[in-house]
Amino acid sequence: MLIHSTALCFVAYYPPSELVASIQLGLSEGYTVYVYDNTPNGDDQLSKILSQDFVCLGSGKNEGMGIALNELGQHIAAEKHSHALYFDQDTLFTAASLQWINAWMALHTADLTNAAVVHFQANTQQTTPENSSMQNAYFLISSGSLFGLEALKKMGWHSRSYFLECVDYELCARAHFANLAVLKVQGCPGLDHESLQPQDEARIMGKKIGFRLYPWIRIYSFIIGLAGLSFTALRKGHLVFAWKCFRNILTHTVTQLFAVFLWGIKKRQEKRQKWKSV
Repeated sequence: MLIHSTALCFVAYYPPSELVASIQLGLSEGYTVYVYDNTPNGDDQLSKILSQDFVCLGSGKNEGMGIALNELGQHIAAEKHSHALYFDQDTLFTAASLQWINAWMALHTADLTNAAVVHFQANTQQTTPENSSMQNAYFLISSGSLFGLEALKKMGWHSRSYFLECVDYELCARAHFANLAVLKVQGCPGLDHESLQPQDEARIMGKKIGFRLYPWIRIYSFIIGLAGLSFTALRKGHLVFAWKCFRNILTHTVTQLFAVFLWGIKKRQEKRQKWKSV
């Protein structure tokens, strides 16, 4: 039984079968489930989910993450829910994940009062909700996050001007500027952000090294978005936050340059293998 009035929500874009399974799992655990479908003209899989506790929103075109999360938040708040628990369509979770989060919320009602975003991280050790660690954070990704709808009403919903990159960071920035809590909670079991992510690998000195090379437009959007947040933080006098933005730009740039290096190695290895097979 859900103790809090929490809704489960997703943004869909050509949703995989795993998303349908996640929706059905949420319904079976007693959640009302909301989906904003960014698939052009909608997706047939979602239209086949028949439940009075399932709501599918969308405009029939790809609006991006900013508009989708903005619409979801406002709609869920209008339905008198207090919180929205969001997962990307390529994040896997279990019934134990949802039960753990529900139990954690029951234990931390005071912490939730002023919290705009609470992000639940995967369980690397056997941790109960009572023994989980909680820390203040500057940046949190959306997937696996609990949005406090009353807090978002005060500070404003997700920005509709961000299509994909930095929509989550921009929300965290405004929460920070408004002195609302942005919390990171360790220990939730069953969360998996990696298995459904596309990933390549190259072999160096006999060892396989995984990497993910993003399209240049996503890299550009991420850097521009963070640079804008850094300048905003400087204008508002939040020097540490501005430095965190700048450091993330450096980290992301170096990571992607290394991914380009690994991609080049992989291509050379594939070409060499092709020559050997001729």
